[in-house]
Amino acid sequence: MIDLKNTPVSSLSGVGPKTAEALSKTGINTLFDLLCHYPRTYEDRTPRYMIEDAPLDTKNAFVMRITTPPRIGYTPTGKRIVRFSARQREKSPTVHIAFFNQTYLANTFRQGQDWRFYGKLVKSGSGYFMFSPAFENIDSVTADNIPIYTPPAGLSSSKISKLIRQVLSSISPYDIEDTLPESVLCEAMLMPLGQALFEVHIPSSQSLLEMAKKRLIFNELFDFALASEKLRRREDTELAPPMKKVDMSPFFASFPYTFTNAQKRAVSEIDEDLTGKRKNHRVMRRLLQGDVGSGKTAVAAAAIYIALKNNFKAYLMAPTEILAVQHYDTLSKTFSSLGYDVALLTGSTSVKDRKALRERLISSSPLLVVGTHALFEEETVPESLALVITDEQHRFGVNQREKLLSKAEIKNSLVMSATPIPRTLAMFLYAGLDVSVLDELPPGRQEISTLLIPPSKKERMYSFIEKEIEAEHQAYIICPLVEESEEELLEKEFSGEKGASLSSATDMAKALETRFLPHRVALLHGKMKAIDKNEVMSAFAKGEVKVLVSTTVVEVGVNVPNATIMAIENADRFGLAQLHQLRGRIGRGKDKSWCIFITSTKSREALSRLDFMTKCSDGFKIAEFDLEERGPGDFFGSRQHGELSLPLASGMRDTKLLKTALDCAKKYLESNQIIREI
Repeated sequence: MIDLKNTPVSSLSGVGPKTAEALSKTGINTLFDLLCHYPRTYEDRTPRYMIEDAPLDTKNAFVMRITTPPRIGYTPTGKRIVRFSARQREKSPTVHIAFFNQTYLANTFRQGQDWRFYGKLVKSGSGYFMFSPAFENIDSVTADNIPIYTPPAGLSSSKISKLIRQVLSSISPYDIEDTLPESVLCEAMLMPLGQALFEVHIPSSQSLLEMAKKRLIFNELFDFALASEKLRRREDTELAPPMKKVDMSPFFASFPYTFTNAQKRAVSEIDEDLTGKRKNHRVMRRLLQGDVGSGKTAVAAAAIYIALKNNFKAYLMAPTEILAVQHYDTLSKTFSSLGYDVALLTGSTSVKDRKALRERLISSSPLLVVGTHALFEEETVPESLALVITDEQHRFGVNQREKLLSKAEIKNSLVMSATPIPRTLAMFLYAGLDVSVLDELPPGRQEISTLLIPPSKKERMYSFIEKEIEAEHQAYIICPLVEESEEELLEKEFSGEKGASLSSATDMAKALETRFLPHRVALLHGKMKAIDKNEVMSAFAKGEVKVLVSTTVVEVGVNVPNATIMAIENADRFGLAQLHQLRGRIGRGKDKSWCIFITSTKSREALSRLDFMTKCSDGFKIAEFDLEERGPGDFFGSRQHGELSLPLASGMRDTKLLKTALDCAKKYLESNQIIREI
């Protein structure tokens, strides 16, 4: 029997040093790691349509015979392509097939051969086209349901698939040791792990694939539930002497507005946690949840004020550097007026500033440190750290939260989230936390008018934006892409297609620089260096930039009260929760604000979802509607570095399975505790 967990991937045929290194960077070091690299999706390559009846711009499979010899040619701009023609039968329409930057394929295809091609069918004035489709010789087709993997850089999905099949061909499902106790398998009615891994990579039927996915999803949820439950139980034993009561009037007086009743209630609950006679003097473990713009940061500042007045230190960790810098700027103003220092620690913090911060961390003086992941990566153990706050906690893992809390002398924890979370999911992500909800918006927050328009009305929209700029306001324009890929540009060039395409932030910024002269237009996206992103956001916050063209990097936390317009290109490409977060960047000042969704989609479903967004501003209702309409999907959108390691699980879709995982984790820990005591 092969020891999958200790056999390196380098033992496989076709895995040399470079491939092994690429796999290792993705966390794939052993054969078991490779089997746990699940398909991100499956492509149904069953041929269903004749060319003339096939839906355009959606992926479909066609079995066609090559009718012309492949030849290497050039696009009008000099790019090399391999091109040939094919058709399903003698009198069916011809399809022109082109591969960009892959001239070696000229030796792969032969006139008269039958191939299965899978990709988007495009129709232009000169006929039908397919660009860089997936392909299989009809004699080598083994399945219609093809697993598609997210490969490490330099590798392909097909390469990963071949390596996985190589492993599976050398073992049986019974060779894979199960990771769950038999009692859990029975209670949750789960497929054995070995069978699940075989089925997820080589599905034998749709029903067995669903059972396999259920098993592997449960694995993720159970592991995370165990970690959460262990952390909760440990925190239940963490005791802390109450802090001294603090006169909060100077704190409230430092704000130019009056807190809402919801904010006052949350501050009172936090004050009771930190200074009251809690049960067994347990440390604070609280979730502060509120919709976009409900004033969570101000409430968190109250907790920080109590800690600082008691001569303790506090940490506030944000998921991005932009948000960390914004929190730093906001809280510096608040606490400098109250006589306290605030420090910033991010990946961009200089060596000199880090050294100075370390000296302040080991001093006995009260201090607030705002930062990113750099906070728990910093090795210095701070003196008298008694409060840890995490913003948008779902973007961090349980282990990261635990690592940050391990630095604290007194492990009081406050978690903030603007993401509407169903009750079961909240129980899972924030196991054992007390909950404070901000269900009011601060006075002065303007209702945002939301409009849905086709691209044909963009010129009128730009004229409106111009008037707002002349009135000393600012605008966001959001695009789904940083820039179009070379292949997308070549496809349009080769086919002569003039239709609508995804708007890229780079192209949009260039076009608007001329359109909005003499006003300054700037570009912001996630691929920029942190120092450049901060420079752009600073210029926008100061009003030096009037139009900010951006990707969704501004989704969370960015606060520019003078921005009154947000236009979102290709709005149908975004999830509703994401659109709600984006929309929350405006309406933060005293002036009327507008959010404009631009789409060329003809999909009734997509238009219905966007229309709902124009009528609803309640984040929880939007999340519920999104779940009902879309069904399965990743609740939090694309995961980034440092987020929950749940490749298959979906917080919204898997709530029932999640509840089972929580129950099983609790029973498992309780039974093991009983066994140890016996």
